Amino acid sequence: MQELAFPINNNAVFDLEKTATFLGISTATVRNWVKCGYLATHSEERQYFFNLAEIENLKANIANGSLEKLNGRANKSKAERTFIPDEYLKAGVCVDDLTQIIDFVEKNNIDIFTSLLLLSLNLTKREGIVSDISVHDLIGRKNINFNNRQIEEEIRSWLSETKIDNIKPTYSFLLNCSLPNQRDVLGFIYQSLLSEGKKSQNGSYYTPEIIVNEIIRNYVKKESKVLDPCCGTGQFLLAFADEIDTPKNIYGVDIDEIAVRIARLNLLIKYKNQNFAPNIVCKNTLLEIGNYDLFSLNDENIRDFDVIATNPPWGVHFSKADTEQLKTYYPEITSLESFSYFLKKSIDLLRDGGVISFILPESILNVKTHKDIREIILRNTHIKKVSYLNRVFKNVFTPVIKLDLEKTKKVNGKIEICKENESYAAEQERWKNNQDFVFDIHSNSFDTDIINKIYNFPHTTLLGKADWALGIVTGNNKKYISNEAQEGFEEIYKGKDVENFVLKKSSNYVKFTPEKFQQVAPMEKYRAKEKLIYRFISKYLVFAYDDEQKLTLNSANIVIPKVPSYPIKVVAALLNSSLYQFIFQKKFSSIKVLRNHIEQMPLPLWDEEVFNNIVKLVDEVRNNKIEFEILDNYIMMQYNLSTKEINHIKHFNK
Repeated sequence: MQELAFPINNNAVFDLEKTATFLGISTATVRNWVKCGYLATHSEERQYFFNLAEIENLKANIANGSLEKLNGRANKSKAERTFIPDEYLKAGVCVDDLTQIIDFVEKNNIDIFTSLLLLSLNLTKREGIVSDISVHDLIGRKNINFNNRQIEEEIRSWLSETKIDNIKPTYSFLLNCSLPNQRDVLGFIYQSLLSEGKKSQNGSYYTPEIIVNEIIRNYVKKESKVLDPCCGTGQFLLAFADEIDTPKNIYGVDIDEIAVRIARLNLLIKYKNQNFAPNIVCKNTLLEIGNYDLFSLNDENIRDFDVIATNPPWGVHFSKADTEQLKTYYPEITSLESFSYFLKKSIDLLRDGGVISFILPESILNVKTHKDIREIILRNTHIKKVSYLNRVFKNVFTPVIKLDLEKTKKVNGKIEICKENESYAAEQERWKNNQDFVFDIHSNSFDTDIINKIYNFPHTTLLGKADWALGIVTGNNKKYISNEAQEGFEEIYKGKDVENFVLKKSSNYVKFTPEKFQQVAPMEKYRAKEKLIYRFISKYLVFAYDDEQKLTLNSANIVIPKVPSYPIKVVAALLNSSLYQFIFQKKFSSIKVLRNHIEQMPLPLWDEEVFNNIVKLVDEVRNNKIEFEILDNYIMMQYNLSTKEINHIKHFNK
């Protein structure tokens, strides 16, 4: 959509995309806010154009908390809070020294560019590269004596782009303060000065040193040619330098100008007795590197790497122009996910036999959206190792993995999987045959044998044999939902109200007016004669049986099985069983129960007698006449599982 060319004033008009950017939300959320009446459109004819005054008014109301509903959505990418990732400090480094620096910069409102220039001069002074220097020397443009020509050029370039007026006599603290003896201390400070929102936007977080060191120890040799394609301030590059003799074999690329300046300085200081220009450039790796054209500086050398290692950005929101270019350059990547682009680019830049080691979110393993990059990995590399690292980034709650790949035409073989204190092997060929190429790292060989045993039994699935419905999204629960029964209202159930086979007594009531709701399924889905209601946000499968036509909110979704001659209560029994919990967590390891997951669960083709027995047992469980374990054991007996297999499943579910 073309942005309207109106002057920026109170009467300015923004289109949908610019409004979303201004508010720090998605275009889909803007549409929802229009539908719910939070944001007025410019005119009836121009539904998704907005007056700047309206947008600013909404933003102010969110900021001051007068719109409580929207205030809870405060976009993380706009967060101004900073934090020091102190758990990554080297042993013996005092966090107070860092805190003093951060507090001084924030208290004096010094811009990051100037702050890091002064701290860089402080570091060069500590390293004996520059003679003693004062803030007055900088303000008076006094000549500074360096004993390293290349570092002098870097600092002079930085100084030339700094307004002298930005440097004040009171800033001398930054030139003289004690800098912790930490690898990439400038990068550490830079990370600490960036707002949490900025880090979230860029997908950039400081990587624990122990992880970086392990990558280098396993794969980097003295003569290796190495690359970090999104190098930031050079944390990985400095680790490379601990092993590599010649700095000309170390390459780094990043789009953050300040980060690149720090990375170049870091490497120059690391090899301060060698004369070289760092192969670290401020460019867009995905669009400007490896094209091997005549206009790209040193581009002909950016290929055939022995090792490419990085913590790439995740979930970057690309501009419209960049997105179109990325679609052209990487047509195989349909997810538009930033880490997938970096993986594909890195595979292309490796030599045959070269190794990639990336820090990635766990979602790459099993989320359907990322099947594109999983297929590329399986077709072009041997997966050497997958290490489950859990949550390693401060203020990031996504579990993390380390993925090690070798570029080779022999793309099968054993994969080493390391998870907590456990280590086991998986077959790459198996992952190739998984639906959506899922990397099911949570299954060891014994787990896999059990799962294969279940799937080898004659079965059907719900794929194409069920109706599905999302729970209701009112758009304003405060307006439409009551916690007390009222005339004309009926019970409505949330995910937390869903238990195995039954619904708890609801504490929420709704007047069912679907025409006013933001999201609502067709009436017949809620009013089905029989249906299953399941928790959507859950590590476990939790399915309630409902024959009373109950309504649900969006944390509780609906499936209506339509497998001929297959009782719905049998489906409920299977999905609630400990055996199917085991299968679900081993195959998907998800915190969301997705339709795609449920459709892959096997429905065994037992005889009518077994079905009738299960239905009877379900009714007795629902009426608290027997313990669930009796039904659970009966299901496992039908699969002829051994005592060892049953004990393994039960132990897993404890």
